[in-house]
Amino acid sequence: MKVRDIVAGLEGAGIANAKQEALWLASHALGVGSAEIFARAEFSGNDERRIEALISRRISGEPLQYILGEADFYGRDFAVGKGVLIPRHDTETLIEGVKKVFRQDERFRFLDWGTGSGCIAITILLEFPKSEGCMIEASPDALKYARENLRRYSVSDRANIVDVTGDFDLIVSNPPYIPAAVIETLQPEVKYYEPRLALDGGTDGLDLVRRIIAEA
Repeated sequence: MKVRDIVAGLEGAGIANAKQEALWLASHALGVGSAEIFARAEFSGNDERRIEALISRRISGEPLQYILGEADFYGRDFAVGKGVLIPRHDTETLIEGVKKVFRQDERFRFLDWGTGSGCIAITILLEFPKSEGCMIEASPDALKYARENLRRYSVSDRANIVDVTGDFDLIVSNPPYIPAAVIETLQPEVKYYEPRLALDGGTDGLDLVRRIIAEA
């Protein structure tokens, strides 16, 4: 097996960024950098089997981020996996919105409703070193990753994942907002792999949005 064989397999499955994904998957499978992957003429034996196992998962439609175990958000890597919504770059607009409201050195307390991987809350904590956050999440699977990411970025002392009492200066949320009938039209890697709890926003997509606004 050569790198071009990996690329061809991914392209055949309709994966747009096949060359880059081939490098990421091979690097992850073997635990080496991209430069070493380029330097290898071909792969065989256990190396080939490890790479093929990951390629097979990707071709079946499993999201790349689940396979790699990480997703980029606001320039940082967050642990993700089955049961947690993959962070999207579109959601980074929430961080930009917070920056328009609070100064970097300002002290404030915020609530992240439906924290998922914790990427929003943790990014706020890192960008605003005097802030304190509360993180709410209904999914035990997602909470596992939120806790892992809190430890990864050493901000557990400023975040509480259970205590939701008291007043907040800010509420942020990336709630489910996709109309239920639309979910079946989404890409296979979204509708078959990512948690429906994080996608389904009810008939018009706004069920949770209305609840958050009402209870705020």
